[in-house]
Amino acid sequence: MNKIFLLLAVMGGLLFTSCQEDSIMVFGSDHYIYFDKFWKDASYPGTEKADSTEVTFFFVGEDENSTNAELIVVLAGRQLEHDLDFKLRVVPELTTALPEEYTLKDKYTFHARPVQEGDTRFQDTIQIQLNKSARLDTMSAGYRLVLEVVPDENVKPGQYERARSVIRIVKDPVRPEWWNSEVDIYLLGAYSATKYKLFLENVPGASELDKEMIEQRPDEARKLVLEFKKWLQQNPSEDEFGPIEVPV
Repeated sequence: MNKIFLLLAVMGGLLFTSCQEDSIMVFGSDHYIYFDKFWKDASYPGTEKADSTEVTFFFVGEDENSTNAELIVVLAGRQLEHDLDFKLRVVPELTTALPEEYTLKDKYTFHARPVQEGDTRFQDTIQIQLNKSARLDTMSAGYRLVLEVVPDENVKPGQYERARSVIRIVKDPVRPEWWNSEVDIYLLGAYSATKYKLFLENVPGASELDKEMIEQRPDEARKLVLEFKKWLQQNPSEDEFGPIEVPV
């Protein structure tokens, strides 16, 4: 009888635990917010590597004093019926940016919207204001701003490896998303900040090269790169990999 009672007690405890987990993970009203990018390598068995959001002031006009870093935030929990406000704060021990080099809002908003066909998760995009600083011109590696989600009664930080976001601010242009392996092979060759900067500074219209041009107007993209190749022949240049060349 005692053994039967003990078995029933254990089973009851497991059921109670299961109900508790279901109430948090499936039926609960808690909302968790985390960033799309990993600020540190994922814990085993995950394989995701730490990544940062790079922002440059290279394209900011002389009469402009700020630019924005766009961060994708992800929501875990029940679908929103109303917009959800949340706060961010600086992680001082990981941040090298000075207080005047960024401006945080009092709150950010994760917007409620209907689920669209093909959606696999709830996500939104927020903007972090970065302010121009003269010292950036003297810093080849730039500086870093690290933010994290502030827990409160409405929001909790999500997955630890994505509860923070690393923003790296640099003076030179950063690798655009369209510069992929195919661009490496067929157009501009291996990416370097020096190569991209020279391309932008010395080829009229180079700043218009983007994914849409490469896919829809490849002849125009090729023409821009050929102009760059001609410029390099007249002005041999080097980057950290050696002489700058383009394969087109």
